[in-house]
Amino acid sequence: MASIAQSFSVLSKALDMRTQRHQVLASNIANADTPNYKARDIDFKSAMQNALAGRTDGGSLPMAVTARSHLAGSDAGAPGALQYRTETQSAVDGNTVDMDVERAQITDNALQYQILTQLISNKFQGLRSAMASTQS
Repeated sequence: MASIAQSFSVLSKALDMRTQRHQVLASNIANADTPNYKARDIDFKSAMQNALAGRTDGGSLPMAVTARSHLAGSDAGAPGALQYRTETQSAVDGNTVDMDVERAQITDNALQYQILTQLISNKFQGLRSAMASTQS
């Protein structure tokens, strides 16, 4: 049986990934009229596998520092590597954002986020109940 900390850690990482994906999808929507903008997304399954394995960038190479004056990169990168979404319709200006797809994806992501927050809330409620019953 997983410890409480492990359980909350997994749910926390899932919330972080859902937040990151929401930002990417919102960026797609914001750039729907930008010429040559390519819609992007995150593969949630592989991103969660990377996050749980402790990888922060999907296995890419570390940033090269070629001069002492360069700033060191941080490990604050997201575990989910951004990918270009498969084009569903061609546009004259080269933009690949399909608003119907984006709306569906952002709605699905928001629903999954809400489910995760409810799971966390239920876990805390269970802990409160357990502590209350031991005090009685």
